[in-house]
Amino acid sequence: MLGTWRGISNSAVLGAGLHHHSPETDRKAIRFRKVEYTLTIDRQEGRNFSGKITSAQHSEIVIGALAKDLKSGVMVNEHGTFNFSRADSNALELCFTQVHTSNSAIPQVASCFEMTKR
Repeated sequence: MLGTWRGISNSAVLGAGLHHHSPETDRKAIRFRKVEYTLTIDRQEGRNFSGKITSAQHSEIVIGALAKDLKSGVMVNEHGTFNFSRADSNALELCFTQVHTSNSAIPQVASCFEMTKR
């Protein structure tokens, strides 16, 4: 997992904030967005790893674990969870879920995207 991965998300968003800024008038509307992300994994011990995921708007620490097959696993950041699978050593597919109904400053997000190792 070590290295720098880049990709563009396909996101369904309700609300605004963090990686998904929006004009005040659009915050109650469901929006479909594409956001460019960089995932940098800078530490790995066995099946566990850490790093950060960054967009032009925001950056967050991620921690994760590889499943027994060493091709799939899970990650978490401060606001949501990722499931991922590796097609090969340079291709990673992520799906992210973020649900925060009690905090209107954090949007609800469902997102999947492919990332390529650089």
